[in-house]
Amino acid sequence: MKKTIMLMAVLLVVLPVLAQENQPAAEQQKAMEIYMKMGAVNENHDFLKKYVGNWDCQVKGWAAPGQPPTVSQGSFQGEMRLDGRFLFMNFTGEMFGQPFTGLQIIGFDNMQQKYISLWIDNSSTFFFMTSGTRQDNVISESGLWPDPLTGSQAPVKARTTWVNTDEYLYEQFMVMPDKSEFKGMEMSCKRRK
Repeated sequence: MKKTIMLMAVLLVVLPVLAQENQPAAEQQKAMEIYMKMGAVNENHDFLKKYVGNWDCQVKGWAAPGQPPTVSQGSFQGEMRLDGRFLFMNFTGEMFGQPFTGLQIIGFDNMQQKYISLWIDNSSTFFFMTSGTRQDNVISESGLWPDPLTGSQAPVKARTTWVNTDEYLYEQFMVMPDKSEFKGMEMSCKRRK
């Protein structure tokens, strides 16, 4: 059933291309093969399965360089969806003493050859997106995030380092106007046993 649904979705995208008059059957077949390859699950998607399960997290946040961090506790629940193509991570915790919930969706885009991460939460109406690559057990990302103080976009970098199969560290850095990096957040997550 899932393969049938996937094939139908691919056909909806591919049919306009295939419908062009005088397109040889060989070109149609090649187009279909490309679309199938771009939609295939591979080892980069399999890597995301490491996040599946329940995680307890300690979150540290810095308001400014040199200031002491605020520390809070939270939890993630991760599951793979859409036939192993995307990781959905539901976060529950607190921010500035208030309940805080968020959703992170991570996938690997076969066309861009990058991991893409989307974050949304109950403290804003913004979409936070980053993209990057993986080297062994480290995913390094960058992006432009909404900055409500300036009304523009601010550069951000992030790094997720897997310590072992049951522990990872997420670090987030704001890129300052002088190109220096300020560590704004750190989240240490351990698999709940």
